[in-house]
Amino acid sequence: MVGVSKCREIVFPDCKESGPAPRTFNQWMANRYFPVHKIGRRVFLDPVEVRSALDRRFKINATPAN
Repeated sequence: MVGVSKCREIVFPDCKESGPAPRTFNQWMANRYFPVHKIGRRVFLDPVEVRSALDRRFKINATPAN
């Protein structure tokens, strides 16, 4: 369990160049694209859960060519 910015760095190692912007990541969190754990006012994320949730949501299935 890590903070939001650290989770973004773990899930998207090259987040400076090709990862989502912090605002986009926060919007995904607000839209509940991945599980969030709140303890008091602090927000924690599990990078493994976040990665698997984003993989399920944004997976593009290939269609066979005819």
